Amino acid sequence: MIAETETWLVRKALGDPDIRTLFENLCNRLRGYGIPLERAALSWPTLHPLFRAEQAFWYPDKGADLEQYSHASEDSERWLKSPFHHMLTHHLDTLRRPLVGPAAVLDFDVLITFQDEGYTDYLLTSTAFHIAETTKFSGGRSGIMSSWMTKREGGFTDDDIGALKRIQTIFAIACRASIQRRVMGNIVDAYLGPTAGHQVLGGEIRRGDGARIPAVVWFSDLRSSTRLSDTMDPDSYLQLLNRYYECTAQPVIDNGGEILNFVGDGVLAIFPIEEECPKAAASRAETAARQALDLGEEAKITGTPGNAPLNFGIGLAIGEVMFGNIGVQQRLAFSGIGKVVNTVTRVESATKRLGHSVLALGEFARVAPGKWEEVGEIGIADFDRSLAVFTPTDLKADQPKNAPVPEQISAPVK
Repeated sequence: MIAETETWLVRKALGDPDIRTLFENLCNRLRGYGIPLERAALSWPTLHPLFRAEQAFWYPDKGADLEQYSHASEDSERWLKSPFHHMLTHHLDTLRRPLVGPAAVLDFDVLITFQDEGYTDYLLTSTAFHIAETTKFSGGRSGIMSSWMTKREGGFTDDDIGALKRIQTIFAIACRASIQRRVMGNIVDAYLGPTAGHQVLGGEIRRGDGARIPAVVWFSDLRSSTRLSDTMDPDSYLQLLNRYYECTAQPVIDNGGEILNFVGDGVLAIFPIEEECPKAAASRAETAARQALDLGEEAKITGTPGNAPLNFGIGLAIGEVMFGNIGVQQRLAFSGIGKVVNTVTRVESATKRLGHSVLALGEFARVAPGKWEEVGEIGIADFDRSLAVFTPTDLKADQPKNAPVPEQISAPVK
């Protein structure tokens, strides 16, 4: 029985197993072999900007569900008083607690809850292994911890315990492959975004690899950033930048956009156009722009780091983005380039002169859901004509508008 399961786990480890599915299938196999599992949990640390650890819970009638725990939960009272924390900090490989009868040991609050739910035996097993730098988030130890529970009268037999302990090491090998993959995915998603990250993990790592993507292109920029960086202390300025990114980048992500780059204090993003339908992408971009402005106003009311002004402009355009690897062979960046990227930065720059927080080119304004009005023209180097720019009719000008004379801009101006 166990030998067959070990062989199955080795085959899974050689592939690309999904850890939740792997755990669910293992529990079902063990139960099918006669081990009276009624509940099981698997926990592992991860590298993620939002989450410290992940955990899968399995029940015979529900299968396995995945939960994620924030970094703040590392200091929660529930975690600090849990058997998992006790095992982790004391570097234990096994912890067993009978839950009923004269031998019952209920030294953790959660075990009393398990007893009330009818469980009779609790076994916790652990296997340590190294995954990236997850030791920084797991008390100096990384790996997996598994809890096994039964409601059978008398609890687990010695054979059950022996089988669960034996399977733990081979199971950990299979889990390690899956966790490593998840950690890699978390890292590239955080630093490159999901589209670029998946392309890089898919092998597109040579200079020139990439694709052309039709998209709504977004560029937003913090105003007066040069003066602010010069007059504010570095910590306060960094906090202000992060507050600005919360106002601008977060609505982009929330509305299905993807951040390509943080260009200093600028945000370059795209809303990919799917099935040659620009209206849906334009609608999401317009919603994100309105949410960004609302968040900016809220920030002014609640206060900003150093009470610094938080003003920004947003430029929007539609075009084809060349999305791929640029740089030198030893140091590459996966980024978006092309005429529309250069153009949208100039559109955003015109928000300062024309006195509107949001400006877009005509192709965007024609398909966006709101009503847009022309407010001026901009002339751009390498174009043989001026381009009209538009703003939503319901948005008030954020400053007195200067005379709408075409401007010649060859680079973004701060």
